[in-house]
Amino acid sequence: MTASAVPSFHAAVDLGASSGRVIVGRWDGEQLRLVEVHRFPNGPVVRDGRLVWDAERLFEETLTGLAAAVRHAEAAGGALDGIGIDSWGVDVGLPVLGASRLASSVPEVRHHRGADEHEPERAAALVDPAAAYAVTGVIEHPINTAFQLRSLAAGSEAGPPPTEAPTVLLVPDLWVWLLTGVVGAERTIASTTQLLDQRSGDWAGALIERWGLGGFRFPPVVAPGTLAGSTTPEVTARLGARSAIPVHRVAEHDTASALAFARPDGAELLVSSGSWSLAGVCLAEPILNEPARLAGFTNEAGAAGSSLLLRNLTGMWLLTECARAWSEEDGHAVDPVELVDAATVAAESAEAVPPTVFDVADPRLLVPGDMPARITALCRAAGGTAPSGRVDLVRSVIESLAAAYAASGRAAAALTGVPIRSVRIVGGGSRNRLLCARTAELTGLPVTAGPAEASALGNLAVQLVAAGRAPSLEAVYRGHRDDPADDQEQGQT
Repeated sequence: MTASAVPSFHAAVDLGASSGRVIVGRWDGEQLRLVEVHRFPNGPVVRDGRLVWDAERLFEETLTGLAAAVRHAEAAGGALDGIGIDSWGVDVGLPVLGASRLASSVPEVRHHRGADEHEPERAAALVDPAAAYAVTGVIEHPINTAFQLRSLAAGSEAGPPPTEAPTVLLVPDLWVWLLTGVVGAERTIASTTQLLDQRSGDWAGALIERWGLGGFRFPPVVAPGTLAGSTTPEVTARLGARSAIPVHRVAEHDTASALAFARPDGAELLVSSGSWSLAGVCLAEPILNEPARLAGFTNEAGAAGSSLLLRNLTGMWLLTECARAWSEEDGHAVDPVELVDAATVAAESAEAVPPTVFDVADPRLLVPGDMPARITALCRAAGGTAPSGRVDLVRSVIESLAAAYAASGRAAAALTGVPIRSVRIVGGGSRNRLLCARTAELTGLPVTAGPAEASALGNLAVQLVAAGRAPSLEAVYRGHRDDPADDQEQGQT
């Protein structure tokens, strides 16, 4: 295919923990142009005393965005040729298939920040954490799908048992089912559950049974790039499309999509910086030994058969929660971007005092609440000076994130034996100039920032390759020309 060929149009539905977006990619064989056609807010809500996602609204927003994508493609003389979904990991919907439930009915999706913090201890009494890690490569954490399902299976949640076994569908697979009526599980998103066997690439049946999860149905696991099906007649009509639209299971974990172009050589520190920060390296094979577990690394499947060795760290959620708390205090909205800008100016002042560094992985930062007070307490506990004001606190958050990235790079290099030669920060955090600069200074390495819409870009790349429109993920990446602010090297200090 050449640039003179008829272009194709594909939609990436990129669901983030704080916002969702639908982005259309126009591919002419050489260049990929991205246009955001719809964006919508996201966040936890409380229903019947439970912290959940507003899944019904999110799916409605998805349909609105896909209808806009159809109109955008047709206005450009084409048609929407494909759809892919990516999202955060671990959270699931549990539809009871075969019952009188229609694919248009959106099941409840629990929010991982409302998970039972004691469930890992109960699970450890049945399976030694080191043994579970040797199979799944995922460290024990209350948010893991395995522990969320255990809490439900143990009857800690009120409500009658379903007449049929519920099917476990992680958010992107739930969306695919709602769009197509087809049930399945994509490997990269499944790898976040702590229930996938890293060696076989299939569900860890023995572990599922030992943890008492045999009452759930787990769909067949497929590789990223697999065609799931096409939109149902109802969905096709709702989108205003002339014909059914193919839906691919892309690299459905947003981190896997964001890092779709990483080389599996372990030489680059990769940081996906959003509501969560994930920092580590891309490898050809997972590392499933005890040193990796004790160092706090999780192994997750990559887009092209690679393995991502990552630390899961609290990310921009800290700033979002601080801004929310301050907005309630002031009685009007506080913009976190303005706070970051002010922190950047303060950090560049000749009189700037280094901010206190705290542990961004501390479990007390996981749930909603008075984040400024928690961060202040952690700064004091770390032996540093408590932040003197809002700007100082924001500087502490940014400094602590950069320090965590640098520490993750050193730990990954120690595990792999491969020196880290560069850093790449993708996602929304790549636009944070102070974060990128401090990461460069603390690592002593060149930092490349961007692309900011890395998950959508990886989503589209997998679609284009799977549909036979592009020869490789690398070709799509080379052809991405949209954001002049992306891919700016921050330099070495």
